[in-house]
Amino acid sequence: MQDDAITEAGASSHTAARPLNLRQIEVFRAIMMAGSISGAGRLLHVSQPAVSRVLSLTESRLGYPLFERAKSRLTPTPEALRLYAEVEQVYGGIQRVNDLAIALGEAGAGVLRVVCSASYGQRLVPRTLLAMRGRTERSRVDYRSVTFDELAGYFLTGRADVGLSMSPPQHPHLNSVRLGTVPIVCIAPPDHPLASHDSVHAHDFGSAQWIAYPVGTPLNHALTAFFGDTQPCPAAVEVHSPVTACAFVLQGLGPALVDRWCITPELAERVAIRPIRPEAHVEIWATHSTLAPLPLLGRRFLDAARHVIEQGA
Repeated sequence: MQDDAITEAGASSHTAARPLNLRQIEVFRAIMMAGSISGAGRLLHVSQPAVSRVLSLTESRLGYPLFERAKSRLTPTPEALRLYAEVEQVYGGIQRVNDLAIALGEAGAGVLRVVCSASYGQRLVPRTLLAMRGRTERSRVDYRSVTFDELAGYFLTGRADVGLSMSPPQHPHLNSVRLGTVPIVCIAPPDHPLASHDSVHAHDFGSAQWIAYPVGTPLNHALTAFFGDTQPCPAAVEVHSPVTACAFVLQGLGPALVDRWCITPELAERVAIRPIRPEAHVEIWATHSTLAPLPLLGRRFLDAARHVIEQGA
């Protein structure tokens, strides 16, 4: 992109009513990503003055500032932050078009976008991908670990084909199917008193410092029946993911109740794993968008996941 071309992006008009063109949007996005005029220039391979001119013309056309200027630093205004969120959705769509164009030119190839809770990313997803590898040798997988609150957004913006979670996200444009359940177990440091138990009960947490989950999280909900009327000791720390709980147990912060799928073979060698009584389980839900058909790779992923779940954690 030449300096003259980039300057021309908004030079023809200073009228706020006119919409932005693609070149102005490109420059705005580059500034947001780089955090500075000079950084945006490097991203776009143009000079710093050229970027400054386009930014000035863009703000003139819009009729309001996009950045607060303090010395050499730029701070996005609230309007810029809202605009950037929309711009990123547009660029996400462009990336999907490019991915599809490449996939259509490569027979048998494609991209499968998988999102899931961190817990199921430890063993369930890798084993599922391994099970389907023979039929999808030329495919590529884009895997992301996301929180439950983020899950729906990935589907609604077209950034995910299929997802796994402990609870189904509630949205009219999403379809979820229950694939199975996985038991909850207690893990503890090897020298912890609970490590000597054959099984762990709710009253065992009456005096022990332990690692818990906030109210409203899937694991906290799944443990309601396990604790019943028993009031456990206040937790030493609360975490939002069983994967984080495993890391804290390894550091000796106390025992935790986690789903069996998040326990890797390496972790199993370093902690004590005990069943809980009464038993408790979390569910495994698969989700996809109803706005577009689930691609072939997505259907193969679900078939492989069902098979892996049937084999057990």
